[in-house]
Amino acid sequence: MNEPTDLPDPPENPETPQAEKLTPSCPTVRPKSISYWLRRLLACNPFYLVSAALLLFGFYRVSVDPGFLSEEISQLTFNFTSLQFYEVLLVITAIFLARRRIWYDSTLLVSLENMFVFVPFILVSQAALIEQRMVWTMCLVGGLFAVVRFCGLKRFIGALNFPKILLAVGCIILLVNVALPVVYRILHQSKVGTRPDWGSAYYTNELSWLLLMPLLCGLANLLPAERGAGDLPPQGRGLPLGMFSLWLVATGTHLYCLGYVYDFSLRPELLAPAVWALLWMLRRRTPEFLPAITPLERRLFLVPPLLATFLAAGQPNKEVFLPLTLLNVAIYGTVYWRARENRFVLHLVFLSLVSLVGGLPEDWCRAVVSEFSRARFIGFGAAGYVLLWASLSRNPGFGIMSGVLISIASFFLLPERGNNLHYALQSGVVFLLLHSLRWVDSDHTGARVIRAMAAAIWVGHTLIWTSETGSASMACAVGELVLAVYFGARLFSGSWGSRLIPLSAVLVALSGPTHFTAAKVGSAPTGLLAVAGSFVLFGLGTLAALTKHRWNKTEVRH
Repeated sequence: MNEPTDLPDPPENPETPQAEKLTPSCPTVRPKSISYWLRRLLACNPFYLVSAALLLFGFYRVSVDPGFLSEEISQLTFNFTSLQFYEVLLVITAIFLARRRIWYDSTLLVSLENMFVFVPFILVSQAALIEQRMVWTMCLVGGLFAVVRFCGLKRFIGALNFPKILLAVGCIILLVNVALPVVYRILHQSKVGTRPDWGSAYYTNELSWLLLMPLLCGLANLLPAERGAGDLPPQGRGLPLGMFSLWLVATGTHLYCLGYVYDFSLRPELLAPAVWALLWMLRRRTPEFLPAITPLERRLFLVPPLLATFLAAGQPNKEVFLPLTLLNVAIYGTVYWRARENRFVLHLVFLSLVSLVGGLPEDWCRAVVSEFSRARFIGFGAAGYVLLWASLSRNPGFGIMSGVLISIASFFLLPERGNNLHYALQSGVVFLLLHSLRWVDSDHTGARVIRAMAAAIWVGHTLIWTSETGSASMACAVGELVLAVYFGARLFSGSWGSRLIPLSAVLVALSGPTHFTAAKVGSAPTGLLAVAGSFVLFGLGTLAALTKHRWNKTEVRH
Protein backbone atom coordinates (compact mmCIF):
# COMPACT_ATOMS: atom_id res chain seq x y z
CA MET A 1 0.00 0.00 0.00
CA ASN A 2 1.42 3.28 -1.06
CA GLU A 3 1.82 5.91 1.59
CA PRO A 4 0.60 9.43 0.79
CA THR A 5 3.29 11.81 -0.17
CA ASP A 6 3.37 15.25 1.44
CA LEU A 7 3.36 17.81 -1.38
CA PRO A 8 4.10 21.49 -0.76
CA ASP A 9 1.12 23.83 -1.05
CA PRO A 10 1.03 25.97 -4.23
CA PRO A 11 1.81 29.68 -3.75
CA GLU A 12 -1.19 31.99 -3.32
CA ASN A 13 -0.06 34.45 -6.00
CA PRO A 14 1.89 32.57 -8.57
CA GLU A 15 4.06 34.78 -10.72
CA THR A 16 3.32 34.78 -14.42
CA PRO A 17 6.32 33.86 -16.49
CA GLN A 18 8.07 36.78 -18.15
CA ALA A 19 7.18 35.52 -21.58
CA GLU A 20 3.47 35.40 -20.76
CA LYS A 21 3.14 38.91 -19.37
CA LEU A 22 0.87 41.16 -21.44
CA THR A 23 2.59 44.42 -20.64
CA PRO A 24 2.30 46.76 -23.65
CA SER A 25 5.61 47.81 -25.03
CA CYS A 26 6.18 51.51 -25.82
CA PRO A 27 8.08 52.16 -29.02
CA THR A 28 11.31 53.97 -28.52
CA VAL A 29 11.31 57.37 -30.22
CA ARG A 30 14.73 58.29 -31.42
CA PRO A 31 15.55 61.96 -31.87
CA LYS A 32 15.99 63.13 -35.43
CA SER A 33 19.55 63.76 -36.42
CA ILE A 34 20.84 67.02 -37.83
CA SER A 35 21.32 65.39 -41.20
CA TYR A 36 17.61 64.46 -41.30
CA TRP A 37 16.48 68.06 -40.77
CA LEU A 38 19.10 69.29 -43.21
CA ARG A 39 17.75 66.95 -45.89
CA ARG A 40 14.20 68.13 -45.19
CA LEU A 41 15.30 71.76 -45.54
CA LEU A 42 17.15 71.13 -48.78
CA ALA A 43 14.13 69.23 -50.16
CA CYS A 44 12.17 72.48 -49.93
CA ASN A 45 14.90 74.10 -52.04
CA PRO A 46 15.35 77.34 -50.05
CA PHE A 47 17.96 78.52 -52.57
CA TYR A 48 15.24 79.76 -54.94
CA LEU A 49 13.53 81.73 -52.17
CA VAL A 50 16.78 83.25 -50.92
CA SER A 51 17.70 84.10 -54.50
CA ALA A 52 14.42 86.00 -54.99
CA ALA A 53 14.82 87.88 -51.70
CA LEU A 54 18.42 88.76 -52.54
CA LEU A 55 17.33 90.12 -55.92
CA LEU A 56 14.83 92.49 -54.33
CA PHE A 57 17.41 93.60 -51.78
CA GLY A 58 19.83 94.30 -54.61
CA PHE A 59 17.26 96.50 -56.35
CA TYR A 60 16.84 98.47 -53.15
CA ARG A 61 20.58 98.98 -52.72
CA VAL A 62 20.97 100.11 -56.34
CA SER A 63 18.18 102.69 -55.93
CA VAL A 64 19.81 104.26 -52.83
CA ASP A 65 23.49 103.98 -53.81
CA PRO A 66 24.59 107.15 -55.67
CA GLY A 67 28.08 105.75 -56.15
CA PHE A 68 26.94 103.02 -58.56
CA LEU A 69 24.37 104.75 -60.75
CA SER A 70 23.69 108.37 -59.92
CA GLU A 71 20.82 109.06 -62.33
CA GLU A 72 17.29 107.89 -61.64
CA ILE A 73 16.72 106.66 -65.19
CA SER A 74 19.94 104.62 -65.09
CA GLN A 75 18.94 102.98 -61.81
CA LEU A 76 15.46 102.20 -63.15
CA THR A 77 16.84 100.77 -66.40
CA PHE A 78 19.29 98.52 -64.56
CA ASN A 79 16.67 97.19 -62.13
CA PHE A 80 14.02 96.77 -64.82
CA THR A 81 16.36 94.90 -67.18
CA SER A 82 17.73 92.68 -64.41
CA LEU A 83 14.23 91.75 -63.28
CA GLN A 84 13.07 90.91 -66.80
CA PHE A 85 16.11 88.70 -67.33
CA TYR A 86 15.53 87.01 -63.96
CA GLU A 87 11.87 86.31 -64.76
CA VAL A 88 12.76 84.82 -68.16
CA LEU A 89 15.29 82.62 -66.37
CA LEU A 90 12.56 81.55 -63.91
CA VAL A 91 10.21 80.50 -66.71
CA ILE A 92 12.86 78.67 -68.75
CA THR A 93 14.13 76.79 -65.68
CA ALA A 94 10.58 75.90 -64.61
CA ILE A 95 9.85 74.44 -68.08
CA PHE A 96 13.17 72.56 -68.06
CA LEU A 97 12.49 71.02 -64.64
CA ALA A 98 8.93 70.11 -65.62
CA ARG A 99 10.18 68.28 -68.70
CA ARG A 100 12.44 66.25 -66.39
CA ARG A 101 9.41 65.64 -64.09
CA ILE A 102 10.94 67.55 -61.16
CA TRP A 103 7.53 68.86 -60.24
CA TYR A 104 8.03 70.48 -56.83
CA ASP A 105 10.88 72.75 -57.88
CA SER A 106 9.15 73.57 -61.16
CA THR A 107 5.96 74.58 -59.33
CA LEU A 108 8.00 76.67 -56.88
CA LEU A 109 9.52 78.61 -59.78
CA VAL A 110 6.08 79.15 -61.33
CA SER A 111 4.91 80.59 -58.01
CA LEU A 112 7.90 82.92 -57.89
CA GLU A 113 7.11 84.10 -61.40
CA ASN A 114 3.54 84.90 -60.33
CA MET A 115 4.94 86.85 -57.38
CA PHE A 116 7.34 88.87 -59.59
CA VAL A 117 5.07 89.48 -62.57
CA PHE A 118 3.91 92.93 -61.40
CA VAL A 119 7.17 94.05 -59.76
CA PRO A 120 8.39 95.80 -62.96
CA PHE A 121 5.44 98.19 -62.81
CA ILE A 122 6.17 98.89 -59.15
CA LEU A 123 9.75 99.78 -60.16
CA VAL A 124 8.42 102.18 -62.79
CA SER A 125 6.12 103.75 -60.20
CA GLN A 126 9.06 104.50 -57.94
CA ALA A 127 10.52 106.84 -60.55
CA ALA A 128 8.07 109.69 -60.11
CA LEU A 129 9.75 112.31 -62.28
CA ILE A 130 10.87 110.34 -65.33
CA GLU A 131 9.57 111.26 -68.77
CA GLN A 132 6.09 110.08 -69.71
CA ARG A 133 7.45 108.41 -72.85
CA MET A 134 9.79 106.36 -70.68
CA VAL A 135 6.89 105.32 -68.48
CA TRP A 136 4.83 104.27 -71.50
CA THR A 137 7.72 102.28 -72.97
CA MET A 138 8.60 100.38 -69.83
CA CYS A 139 4.97 99.57 -68.99
CA LEU A 140 4.25 98.25 -72.47
CA VAL A 141 7.47 96.23 -72.57
CA GLY A 142 6.79 94.79 -69.10
CA GLY A 143 3.23 93.86 -70.08
CA LEU A 144 4.33 92.23 -73.35
CA PHE A 145 7.04 90.19 -71.62
CA ALA A 146 4.55 89.05 -68.97
CA VAL A 147 2.13 87.78 -71.64
CA VAL A 148 4.92 85.91 -73.45
CA ARG A 149 6.17 84.27 -70.26
CA PHE A 150 2.72 83.06 -69.20
CA CYS A 151 1.96 81.76 -72.67
CA GLY A 152 5.21 79.83 -72.48
CA LEU A 153 4.26 78.30 -69.12
CA LYS A 154 0.81 77.33 -70.41
CA ARG A 155 2.24 75.92 -73.64
CA PHE A 156 5.19 73.90 -72.37
CA ILE A 157 3.96 72.70 -68.95
CA GLY A 158 0.88 70.72 -69.85
CA ALA A 159 0.27 69.55 -66.28
CA LEU A 160 -0.03 73.13 -64.98
CA ASN A 161 -3.49 73.79 -63.52
CA PHE A 162 -3.98 77.07 -65.34
CA PRO A 163 -7.59 77.30 -66.65
CA LYS A 164 -8.57 79.74 -69.38
CA ILE A 165 -10.70 81.88 -67.08
CA LEU A 166 -7.63 82.40 -64.88
CA LEU A 167 -5.71 83.61 -67.93
CA ALA A 168 -8.50 86.08 -68.69
CA VAL A 169 -8.53 87.33 -65.10
CA GLY A 170 -4.74 87.63 -65.20
CA CYS A 171 -4.93 89.73 -68.36
CA ILE A 172 -7.39 92.13 -66.70
CA ILE A 173 -5.15 92.56 -63.64
CA LEU A 174 -2.12 92.96 -65.91
CA LEU A 175 -3.82 95.75 -67.89
CA VAL A 176 -4.66 97.52 -64.62
CA ASN A 177 -1.04 97.38 -63.47
CA VAL A 178 0.19 98.57 -66.86
CA ALA A 179 -2.18 101.55 -66.83
CA LEU A 180 -1.70 102.67 -63.22
CA PRO A 181 1.84 104.14 -63.54
CA VAL A 182 0.88 105.94 -66.75
CA VAL A 183 -2.28 107.47 -65.27
CA TYR A 184 -0.60 108.55 -62.03
CA ARG A 185 2.34 110.07 -63.94
CA ILE A 186 0.02 112.10 -66.21
CA LEU A 187 -2.13 113.35 -63.32
CA HIS A 188 0.96 114.23 -61.30
CA GLN A 189 1.49 117.28 -63.49
CA SER A 190 -1.81 118.83 -62.37
CA LYS A 191 -1.36 118.05 -58.66
CA VAL A 192 -0.88 121.02 -56.36
CA GLY A 193 0.89 120.81 -52.98
CA THR A 194 1.70 117.84 -50.79
CA ARG A 195 -0.92 115.43 -49.45
CA PRO A 196 -3.77 117.10 -51.36
CA ASP A 197 -7.40 116.39 -50.53
CA TRP A 198 -8.90 117.49 -53.86
CA GLY A 199 -8.10 117.42 -57.54
CA SER A 200 -8.15 114.74 -60.27
CA ALA A 201 -5.04 112.98 -58.96
CA TYR A 202 -6.51 112.75 -55.44
CA TYR A 203 -9.89 111.40 -56.63
CA THR A 204 -8.18 108.89 -58.92
CA ASN A 205 -6.23 107.52 -55.98
CA GLU A 206 -9.40 107.37 -53.87
CA LEU A 207 -11.38 105.54 -56.56
CA SER A 208 -8.51 103.12 -57.14
CA TRP A 209 -8.80 101.91 -53.56
CA LEU A 210 -12.55 102.30 -53.06
CA LEU A 211 -13.76 100.90 -56.38
CA LEU A 212 -10.99 99.34 -58.45
CA MET A 213 -9.51 97.09 -55.76
CA PRO A 214 -12.91 95.66 -54.64
CA LEU A 215 -13.75 94.92 -58.29
CA LEU A 216 -10.44 93.10 -58.72
CA CYS A 217 -11.14 91.13 -55.53
CA GLY A 218 -14.55 90.23 -56.92
CA LEU A 219 -12.88 88.59 -59.94
CA ALA A 220 -12.15 85.65 -57.63
CA ASN A 221 -15.81 84.67 -57.98
CA LEU A 222 -15.19 84.04 -61.70
CA LEU A 223 -12.59 81.39 -61.00
CA PRO A 224 -13.84 77.81 -61.34
CA ALA A 225 -14.41 75.68 -58.27
CA GLU A 226 -11.20 74.23 -56.92
CA ARG A 227 -10.64 70.79 -58.35
CA GLY A 228 -7.31 69.22 -58.97
CA ALA A 229 -6.38 67.58 -62.28
CA GLY A 230 -4.09 65.08 -60.61
CA ASP A 231 -1.74 64.39 -57.75
CA LEU A 232 1.25 66.32 -59.09
CA PRO A 233 2.19 69.68 -57.49
CA PRO A 234 1.41 71.74 -60.64
CA GLN A 235 -2.02 70.07 -60.78
CA GLY A 236 -2.97 71.15 -57.24
CA ARG A 237 -6.55 72.27 -56.68
CA GLY A 238 -5.47 75.43 -54.87
CA LEU A 239 -2.99 76.60 -57.50
CA PRO A 240 -5.35 78.95 -59.47
CA LEU A 241 -6.58 80.72 -56.36
CA GLY A 242 -3.01 80.89 -55.04
CA MET A 243 -1.83 82.59 -58.23
CA PHE A 244 -4.75 85.00 -58.09
CA SER A 245 -3.90 85.84 -54.47
CA LEU A 246 -0.31 86.66 -55.43
CA TRP A 247 -1.53 88.96 -58.21
CA LEU A 248 -3.94 90.68 -55.88
CA VAL A 249 -1.28 91.26 -53.20
CA ALA A 250 1.11 92.60 -55.83
CA THR A 251 -1.55 94.98 -57.17
CA GLY A 252 -2.31 96.26 -53.67
CA THR A 253 1.42 96.78 -53.09
CA HIS A 254 1.62 98.61 -56.41
CA LEU A 255 -1.18 100.98 -55.40
CA TYR A 256 0.47 101.61 -52.05
CA CYS A 257 3.77 102.44 -53.72
CA LEU A 258 2.04 104.83 -56.11
CA GLY A 259 0.38 106.59 -53.19
CA TYR A 260 3.70 106.78 -51.34
CA VAL A 261 5.60 108.19 -54.31
CA TYR A 262 2.92 110.71 -55.28
CA ASP A 263 2.25 111.69 -51.67
CA PHE A 264 -1.21 110.23 -50.96
CA SER A 265 -1.97 108.87 -47.51
CA LEU A 266 -3.39 105.36 -47.10
CA ARG A 267 -6.26 105.54 -44.61
CA PRO A 268 -8.14 102.60 -43.06
CA GLU A 269 -11.40 103.42 -44.85
CA LEU A 270 -9.62 103.02 -48.19
CA LEU A 271 -8.81 99.40 -47.32
CA ALA A 272 -12.28 98.57 -46.00
CA PRO A 273 -14.03 97.82 -49.36
CA ALA A 274 -11.31 95.45 -50.57
CA VAL A 275 -11.14 93.64 -47.23
CA TRP A 276 -14.94 93.43 -47.16
CA ALA A 277 -15.06 91.96 -50.67
CA LEU A 278 -12.35 89.41 -49.87
CA LEU A 279 -14.15 88.26 -46.73
CA TRP A 280 -17.43 87.72 -48.59
CA MET A 281 -15.54 85.82 -51.28
CA LEU A 282 -13.90 83.70 -48.61
CA ARG A 283 -17.28 82.94 -47.05
CA ARG A 284 -18.75 81.97 -50.42
CA ARG A 285 -15.92 79.57 -51.23
CA THR A 286 -15.40 78.17 -47.76
CA PRO A 287 -16.50 74.62 -48.74
CA GLU A 288 -13.68 74.56 -51.31
CA PHE A 289 -11.04 75.46 -48.72
CA LEU A 290 -12.53 73.36 -45.93
CA PRO A 291 -14.58 70.50 -47.42
CA ALA A 292 -15.29 68.98 -43.99
CA ILE A 293 -16.66 72.18 -42.45
CA THR A 294 -20.03 71.86 -40.72
CA PRO A 295 -22.95 74.26 -41.37
CA LEU A 296 -22.58 75.60 -37.82
CA GLU A 297 -18.90 76.37 -38.36
CA ARG A 298 -19.62 77.96 -41.72
CA ARG A 299 -21.94 80.46 -40.03
CA LEU A 300 -18.93 81.95 -38.26
CA PHE A 301 -17.63 83.17 -41.63
CA LEU A 302 -20.65 85.50 -41.82
CA VAL A 303 -19.30 87.64 -38.96
CA PRO A 304 -16.00 89.01 -40.46
CA PRO A 305 -17.74 91.05 -43.23
CA LEU A 306 -19.73 92.82 -40.51
CA LEU A 307 -16.52 93.61 -38.62
CA ALA A 308 -14.72 94.75 -41.79
CA THR A 309 -17.06 97.73 -42.13
CA PHE A 310 -15.70 99.17 -38.89
CA LEU A 311 -12.38 99.83 -40.63
CA ALA A 312 -14.22 102.81 -42.11
CA ALA A 313 -16.01 103.82 -38.90
CA GLY A 314 -13.48 106.54 -38.15
CA GLN A 315 -14.32 108.51 -41.28
CA PRO A 316 -16.11 111.72 -40.24
CA ASN A 317 -19.04 111.56 -42.67
CA LYS A 318 -19.08 107.74 -42.99
CA GLU A 319 -19.09 107.82 -46.83
CA VAL A 320 -17.56 104.32 -46.93
CA PHE A 321 -19.06 102.84 -43.78
CA LEU A 322 -22.68 103.49 -44.74
CA PRO A 323 -22.66 101.86 -48.23
CA LEU A 324 -20.80 98.78 -46.95
CA THR A 325 -23.20 98.41 -44.04
CA LEU A 326 -26.19 98.83 -46.34
CA LEU A 327 -24.79 96.09 -48.58
CA ASN A 328 -24.38 93.89 -45.51
CA VAL A 329 -28.04 94.42 -44.63
CA ALA A 330 -29.07 93.40 -48.15
CA ILE A 331 -26.80 90.33 -48.24
CA TYR A 332 -27.70 89.11 -44.76
CA GLY A 333 -31.37 89.67 -45.54
CA THR A 334 -31.06 87.60 -48.72
CA VAL A 335 -29.29 84.79 -46.85
CA TYR A 336 -32.02 84.77 -44.20
CA TRP A 337 -34.78 84.83 -46.82
CA ARG A 338 -33.32 81.68 -48.38
CA ALA A 339 -32.83 79.91 -45.04
CA ARG A 340 -35.52 81.04 -42.61
CA GLU A 341 -34.38 78.58 -39.95
CA ASN A 342 -31.01 80.35 -39.67
CA ARG A 343 -31.74 82.69 -36.77
CA PHE A 344 -28.05 83.58 -36.48
CA VAL A 345 -28.27 85.52 -39.75
CA LEU A 346 -31.26 87.42 -38.40
CA HIS A 347 -29.05 88.59 -35.53
CA LEU A 348 -26.57 89.91 -38.09
CA VAL A 349 -29.34 91.67 -40.05
CA PHE A 350 -30.44 93.54 -36.95
CA LEU A 351 -26.89 94.41 -35.89
CA SER A 352 -26.20 95.74 -39.39
CA LEU A 353 -29.34 97.88 -39.24
CA VAL A 354 -28.29 99.30 -35.88
CA SER A 355 -24.82 100.00 -37.28
CA LEU A 356 -26.33 101.63 -40.36
CA VAL A 357 -28.48 104.12 -38.47
CA GLY A 358 -25.88 104.58 -35.75
CA GLY A 359 -23.33 105.51 -38.42
CA LEU A 360 -25.50 108.21 -39.97
CA PRO A 361 -24.06 111.70 -39.50
CA GLU A 362 -25.78 113.37 -36.56
CA ASP A 363 -26.64 116.41 -38.68
CA TRP A 364 -28.74 114.23 -40.96
CA CYS A 365 -30.65 112.66 -38.09
CA ARG A 366 -31.23 115.96 -36.29
CA ALA A 367 -33.11 117.16 -39.36
CA VAL A 368 -35.68 114.46 -38.52
CA VAL A 369 -35.23 114.11 -34.74
CA SER A 370 -33.99 117.32 -33.19
CA GLU A 371 -32.59 115.65 -30.07
CA PHE A 372 -30.80 112.79 -31.83
CA SER A 373 -27.49 111.56 -30.43
CA ARG A 374 -25.48 108.51 -31.46
CA ALA A 375 -25.18 107.22 -27.88
CA ARG A 376 -28.94 107.46 -27.40
CA PHE A 377 -29.59 105.63 -30.64
CA ILE A 378 -27.21 102.81 -29.70
CA GLY A 379 -29.18 102.44 -26.48
CA PHE A 380 -32.42 102.23 -28.44
CA GLY A 381 -30.79 99.68 -30.72
CA ALA A 382 -29.84 97.49 -27.78
CA ALA A 383 -33.39 97.71 -26.42
CA GLY A 384 -34.77 96.86 -29.85
CA TYR A 385 -32.43 93.89 -30.04
CA VAL A 386 -33.82 92.55 -26.76
CA LEU A 387 -37.37 93.23 -27.96
CA LEU A 388 -36.81 91.35 -31.23
CA TRP A 389 -35.46 88.18 -29.70
CA ALA A 390 -37.78 88.15 -26.72
CA SER A 391 -40.73 88.42 -29.12
CA LEU A 392 -39.65 85.12 -30.70
CA SER A 393 -40.02 83.30 -27.37
CA ARG A 394 -43.25 81.93 -25.89
CA ASN A 395 -42.01 82.03 -22.32
CA PRO A 396 -43.77 84.65 -20.13
CA GLY A 397 -40.57 85.04 -18.13
CA PHE A 398 -38.78 86.47 -21.19
CA GLY A 399 -41.71 88.83 -21.74
CA ILE A 400 -41.54 90.15 -18.16
CA MET A 401 -37.76 90.54 -18.27
CA SER A 402 -37.84 92.30 -21.63
CA GLY A 403 -40.67 94.58 -20.49
CA VAL A 404 -38.58 95.67 -17.50
CA LEU A 405 -35.51 96.27 -19.67
CA ILE A 406 -37.51 98.30 -22.19
CA SER A 407 -39.00 100.40 -19.38
CA ILE A 408 -35.52 101.13 -18.01
CA ALA A 409 -34.17 101.99 -21.47
CA SER A 410 -37.14 104.27 -22.20
CA PHE A 411 -36.71 106.09 -18.90
CA PHE A 412 -33.03 106.89 -19.46
CA LEU A 413 -32.89 107.29 -23.24
CA LEU A 414 -35.98 109.33 -24.08
CA PRO A 415 -35.63 113.12 -24.13
CA GLU A 416 -36.18 114.85 -20.81
CA ARG A 417 -39.75 116.14 -21.03
CA GLY A 418 -41.08 115.34 -17.57
CA ASN A 419 -43.03 112.29 -18.76
CA ASN A 420 -40.22 109.75 -18.89
CA LEU A 421 -41.70 107.68 -16.08
CA HIS A 422 -45.06 107.50 -17.85
CA TYR A 423 -43.45 106.59 -21.18
CA ALA A 424 -41.35 103.92 -19.48
CA LEU A 425 -44.35 102.31 -17.79
CA GLN A 426 -46.45 102.43 -20.96
CA SER A 427 -43.75 100.90 -23.18
CA GLY A 428 -42.95 98.08 -20.77
CA VAL A 429 -46.59 97.07 -20.15
CA VAL A 430 -47.57 97.34 -23.82
CA PHE A 431 -44.67 95.11 -24.83
CA LEU A 432 -45.65 92.56 -22.18
CA LEU A 433 -49.24 92.47 -23.46
CA LEU A 434 -48.14 92.08 -27.07
CA HIS A 435 -45.68 89.39 -26.06
CA SER A 436 -48.52 87.53 -24.34
CA LEU A 437 -50.09 86.93 -27.77
CA ARG A 438 -47.49 84.18 -28.20
CA TRP A 439 -48.06 82.56 -24.84
CA VAL A 440 -49.65 79.15 -24.50
CA ASP A 441 -51.55 79.66 -21.25
CA SER A 442 -51.93 75.95 -20.56
CA ASP A 443 -48.14 75.49 -20.58
CA HIS A 444 -47.38 78.23 -18.06
CA THR A 445 -49.03 78.52 -14.68
CA GLY A 446 -50.17 82.05 -13.92
CA ALA A 447 -49.96 83.32 -17.53
CA ARG A 448 -53.61 84.50 -17.47
CA VAL A 449 -53.10 86.28 -14.15
CA ILE A 450 -50.00 88.09 -15.44
CA ARG A 451 -51.84 89.20 -18.59
CA ALA A 452 -54.84 90.45 -16.56
CA MET A 453 -52.58 92.38 -14.17
CA ALA A 454 -50.70 93.97 -17.08
CA ALA A 455 -53.97 94.99 -18.77
CA ALA A 456 -55.32 96.47 -15.53
CA ILE A 457 -52.10 98.43 -14.93
CA TRP A 458 -52.13 99.70 -18.51
CA VAL A 459 -55.75 100.88 -18.45
CA GLY A 460 -55.50 102.35 -14.94
CA HIS A 461 -52.26 104.18 -15.63
CA THR A 462 -53.58 105.57 -18.92
CA LEU A 463 -56.72 106.94 -17.25
CA ILE A 464 -54.66 108.61 -14.51
CA TRP A 465 -52.05 109.95 -16.95
CA THR A 466 -54.68 111.32 -19.36
CA SER A 467 -56.52 113.08 -16.57
CA GLU A 468 -53.32 114.78 -15.38
CA THR A 469 -50.71 115.65 -17.99
CA GLY A 470 -50.94 112.99 -20.66
CA SER A 471 -51.88 113.46 -24.28
CA ALA A 472 -55.17 111.94 -25.37
CA SER A 473 -53.86 111.52 -28.92
CA MET A 474 -50.85 109.57 -27.62
CA ALA A 475 -53.05 107.18 -25.63
CA CYS A 476 -55.35 106.72 -28.61
CA ALA A 477 -52.38 106.00 -30.90
CA VAL A 478 -50.96 103.38 -28.53
CA GLY A 479 -54.35 101.70 -28.20
CA GLU A 480 -54.79 101.59 -31.97
CA LEU A 481 -51.29 100.15 -32.36
CA VAL A 482 -52.09 97.30 -29.97
CA LEU A 483 -55.38 96.64 -31.79
CA ALA A 484 -53.56 96.56 -35.14
CA VAL A 485 -50.96 94.09 -33.85
CA TYR A 486 -53.69 91.96 -32.28
CA PHE A 487 -55.70 91.66 -35.49
CA GLY A 488 -52.49 91.13 -37.50
CA ALA A 489 -51.58 88.25 -35.20
CA ARG A 490 -55.09 86.89 -35.66
CA LEU A 491 -54.68 86.84 -39.44
CA PHE A 492 -51.21 85.31 -39.21
CA SER A 493 -51.89 82.58 -36.64
CA GLY A 494 -55.62 81.99 -37.15
CA SER A 495 -56.29 82.22 -33.41
CA TRP A 496 -57.98 85.09 -31.59
CA GLY A 497 -56.01 84.61 -28.39
CA SER A 498 -57.05 86.41 -25.25
CA ARG A 499 -59.99 88.83 -25.71
CA LEU A 500 -58.65 90.85 -22.78
CA ILE A 501 -56.03 92.53 -24.97
CA PRO A 502 -58.38 94.16 -27.52
CA LEU A 503 -60.77 95.12 -24.71
CA SER A 504 -58.04 96.92 -22.78
CA ALA A 505 -56.79 98.54 -26.02
CA VAL A 506 -60.28 99.93 -26.71
CA LEU A 507 -60.50 101.31 -23.17
CA VAL A 508 -57.10 102.97 -23.54
CA ALA A 509 -58.03 104.44 -26.93
CA LEU A 510 -61.23 105.84 -25.43
CA SER A 511 -59.51 107.26 -22.35
CA GLY A 512 -59.09 110.67 -23.98
CA PRO A 513 -62.70 111.03 -25.18
CA THR A 514 -63.90 109.66 -21.82
CA HIS A 515 -61.93 112.28 -19.92
CA PHE A 516 -63.22 115.02 -22.23
CA THR A 517 -66.82 113.80 -21.85
CA ALA A 518 -66.54 113.57 -18.08
CA ALA A 519 -65.26 117.15 -17.93
CA LYS A 520 -68.14 118.39 -20.04
CA VAL A 521 -70.67 116.39 -18.04
CA GLY A 522 -69.38 117.84 -14.79
CA SER A 523 -70.14 121.37 -15.99
CA ALA A 524 -73.51 120.57 -17.66
CA PRO A 525 -76.90 121.69 -16.12
CA THR A 526 -78.53 119.18 -13.78
CA GLY A 527 -81.83 119.15 -15.66
CA LEU A 528 -80.11 118.33 -18.94
CA LEU A 529 -78.20 115.49 -17.30
CA ALA A 530 -81.44 114.09 -15.82
CA VAL A 531 -83.20 114.09 -19.22
CA ALA A 532 -80.21 112.49 -20.91
CA GLY A 533 -80.01 109.91 -18.12
CA SER A 534 -83.63 108.97 -18.56
CA PHE A 535 -83.06 108.16 -22.22
CA VAL A 536 -79.99 106.11 -21.39
CA LEU A 537 -81.84 104.10 -18.73
CA PHE A 538 -84.74 103.58 -21.12
CA GLY A 539 -82.37 102.11 -23.67
CA LEU A 540 -80.75 99.85 -21.08
CA GLY A 541 -84.18 98.62 -19.98
CA THR A 542 -85.16 97.75 -23.53
CA LEU A 543 -81.85 95.92 -24.04
CA ALA A 544 -82.41 93.93 -20.85
CA ALA A 545 -85.90 92.94 -21.96
CA LEU A 546 -84.73 91.76 -25.34
CA THR A 547 -81.90 89.64 -23.93
CA LYS A 548 -83.63 88.30 -20.80
CA HIS A 549 -84.17 84.86 -22.36
CA ARG A 550 -80.43 84.44 -22.62
CA TRP A 551 -79.35 85.39 -19.12
CA ASN A 552 -82.51 84.48 -17.15
CA LYS A 553 -83.30 80.84 -17.89
CA THR A 554 -86.02 80.56 -15.19
CA GLU A 555 -88.50 82.81 -17.02
CA VAL A 556 -90.90 81.00 -19.35
CA ARG A 557 -91.87 82.86 -22.53
CA HIS A 558 -95.48 82.40 -23.81
